[in-house]
Amino acid sequence: MTSNSFQIRLKQTAELIRKSRTIILACHMNPDGDSIGSLLALGQGLRRLRKSVTLLCPDPVPQRYLSLPGARSIRQTYDGKADLAISVDCGSIVQLSQLEHAFEKSDRIVEIDHHLYRTRFGDIQLVDHRVCSVGEIIYRLLQVLGIKLDKRIGECLMISTLVETSSFSRQDIKTATFDFCSCLMQLGIDFQKVSERYYWRRKLASVRLSGLCFTRIVSRANQQLVWSIITQEDFKRFKGDQPDVDSVADEMLMIENVQVVILFRELEDNRLRVSLRSKGKINIGYLASLYGGGGHRDVAGCRIHNNEKMIEKFIGQACQLIYKNKKFRD
Repeated sequence: MTSNSFQIRLKQTAELIRKSRTIILACHMNPDGDSIGSLLALGQGLRRLRKSVTLLCPDPVPQRYLSLPGARSIRQTYDGKADLAISVDCGSIVQLSQLEHAFEKSDRIVEIDHHLYRTRFGDIQLVDHRVCSVGEIIYRLLQVLGIKLDKRIGECLMISTLVETSSFSRQDIKTATFDFCSCLMQLGIDFQKVSERYYWRRKLASVRLSGLCFTRIVSRANQQLVWSIITQEDFKRFKGDQPDVDSVADEMLMIENVQVVILFRELEDNRLRVSLRSKGKINIGYLASLYGGGGHRDVAGCRIHNNEKMIEKFIGQACQLIYKNKKFRD
C-alpha cells in the first residue's frame, strides 16, 4: 500500500470510529504479544472517546500477558450486534475462529494489519506491510483520533513491538521502529521492567518443552533447514500449552548455517500448527499462503493435516525454496 493510500484509509478508519457507538475489537487465535498489545492499546484509546468497546480473542490470553493493563477484560464470545468491528493483526477472517460470526453481523468491518500474505474480508483495510508491528499502526491511528497516550497504552504498544521484532533482532527492522519506541519511552515506561516481565520471563514448563524440541531437531538441505515437532502428549507431560513454545522457532533460527526453520505443533483436531522462520531472501510467507496461512517473508505460519506424508511434502517444499535461492542440490 502506498503512503497516500494508507493515509486516506487511516482518515477513513478514524471517521468511522467517530461515527460508531458500539465497537468490537478482536485479535487472532493463538494470540501473541503483537496482537494482544495492539488490541489492548486500541481498546483503551477508544474508551476515552466514550465508545462502548468490547475486546475479544478466540483463545484465552496467554499467562505471560495477563498482567497487561486491561488483559483480564478480554472475552472469547460476543452475542450482540456492533456498529463497527475491528480486527487486529489478522491475515484472514478464518483467524477469528468463532468470532467470525460476530464480525459478519456488524455494520462495518475494518482490518488493521501488517502482514504481506493475507486475505481481505472487511470494508476498510488499514494495512501497512512496511511496519514491524501492528502496534505502530495503532499508534498512528490514536494520534489521528487525537487521543493522548499514557503509560498504560504505551506499555501495551511496547510489548507489541518487542515481541513482534523478537526483541529488535528481526532483519526487516527499520529506523522508524526505534523512533516509535523512543516516543513510547518518553511516556515514562520502564523498559527493563516491561521486557523482563513480558518477554524474557518463562515458565519451567516452557523451558522443558523448548529443550525437548531441540533434542528432536532434524536437518535437511545440507543443514540449511531444521525442523522439529511437539505433540499433545508432550504438552500434557510437562503441563504446558501452545504459547510455551512460541519462542522455539526463533531460537532454532540461531543455529549456525540454518536458513529455514519449521516447528510443527500438534493440535487436538488432527492438524498441525506450523511456525516458519527464514533468513535472507527465502520467502516462507509464500509457502504458508499455499496452505491458507500467511505472515511475512521471514516469519509466517499455517496449519496442515497431521500425517507423515503431509509433513514430508511440506518439508520438501521448504527445501525447494532453499534450493532455488542458493542454486544448489544436496
